[in-house]
Amino acid sequence: MRKILTFLIILANVLIIQTVKADEIEGPVLLTIAGKISKPNRGPADEFMDVFFGSQDVEFENARQFDFKALKELGLKKLTVGYEDWPKKFEFEGPLLRDVLAAAGANGETIVVKAIDGYAPEIPLKELETYPVILALKVDGKFLGLGDRGPAWVIYPRDGFPELSDQDDSKFVWSTYYIEVK
Repeated sequence: MRKILTFLIILANVLIIQTVKADEIEGPVLLTIAGKISKPNRGPADEFMDVFFGSQDVEFENARQFDFKALKELGLKKLTVGYEDWPKKFEFEGPLLRDVLAAAGANGETIVVKAIDGYAPEIPLKELETYPVILALKVDGKFLGLGDRGPAWVIYPRDGFPELSDQDDSKFVWSTYYIEVK
């Protein structure tokens, strides 16, 4: 009986440690999601350490952070999209935005997607259920970075859905770093 009890205690500890490690961020944080979420992995914005959030008037009590590994584990999809004033069609790669939001436990009606320059359009969650919108981390096989259109770029599949062909690019948010679920 003692051996069984000891085994169960060890097993419980291993499972707890694995659960905690699953939420650990190993690399640089690429995206933070806050607001109406049920699966946070960090506490409130810190006035000293989160100075960029402060400069963008971003405040939260808890949030879900994602590094590349966490986003990759959601499954990367490829999407080729062109726009009339783009120099060519590009191949984007990243997880479905709805899967990223599900991993954070999002439970709202809309999201506000914030770019590094402060641009922050509101996107209805119903659109993300209807269309395979991706959070691109790569374009033409190269990682998006700061200084170009990274760390992430919201991409709609406008070439694959005729009803999106007249859509402007206001929801193609590049330099995405933060999402608030409302």
